[in-house]
Amino acid sequence: MSARESLLIHSPHRHWLLAGSSSFQVPAHWRPWLYDSGSLSQRLQRAAGGEFSVRVLSECWQYPSADEARALGIRARRRALIREVELLGRNAEPWVFARTVIPATTLTGVERRLLRLGSRSLGSYLFRDPSLERAPLRACRLQDSGGQHYWARRSVFRLHHKPLLVCEVFLPAMEHVQYPL
Repeated sequence: MSARESLLIHSPHRHWLLAGSSSFQVPAHWRPWLYDSGSLSQRLQRAAGGEFSVRVLSECWQYPSADEARALGIRARRRALIREVELLGRNAEPWVFARTVIPATTLTGVERRLLRLGSRSLGSYLFRDPSLERAPLRACRLQDSGGQHYWARRSVFRLHHKPLLVCEVFLPAMEHVQYPL
């Protein structure tokens, strides 16, 4: 089973709560990772002592899940560019599974550059764009069918008022990674 499965599995019990909400208890180790509204890529790079890279798992046109479409404010059954990557830390160990959903309407104008990220982190692009707006972070505890639990966060970003959804699932190896100050 996998972090990807835990994210995409439909669960009526899943609730994406505002990060920092008192509605559920987040272990102290995970709080800074889940609540930091800056670039996760930069934090991971610092935590890895510079040994950070991105492994692209897939990048293709698909239908977002109903939950993802709702978060983006788009109609269900609208195709979007969906990019799935692993963010790798020391010794190329997968630390984070990330899934980005970019509606076709977002990929116009200068945002067409998002089509050519390759193995660059999305954060390296987003956090340099002066038009960037970020909705509040939401966090969730996910579980795959094998019983493995994952902490995840997601947020809708807007570039020139055009949305994209980024979800980051922290993999078990992250449990031993110290949050860099």
